Amino acid sequence: MAEVFEAPRHPYTRALLSAVPLPDPVAERTRRRILLPGDPPSSTERRPGCGFRTRCPVYAVLDPGRRARCEREEPAAAPAGPGTDHTAACHRPGEAIT
Repeated sequence: MAEVFEAPRHPYTRALLSAVPLPDPVAERTRRRILLPGDPPSSTERRPGCGFRTRCPVYAVLDPGRRARCEREEPAAAPAGPGTDHTAACHRPGEAIT
């Protein structure tokens, strides 16, 4: 479970952890926060594909061809990466946010 905190793979997990205050004031002032754009998806409207994609920083930088899977298929929980003990419901876990 420590891997979730040390190397989060899902973009939403990265954003959540970037908001956790650090006890070191210098580190707190200098760290990079991930701010998600837009509003959370509606809980009353069902859309196909990944429900996080409208706020996902990885999806935002993908070319249209690579966005298609996120738009069509809801991601299933799968191992977050080799040797991890947790899952991520993401088509592109671990991809860098640019």
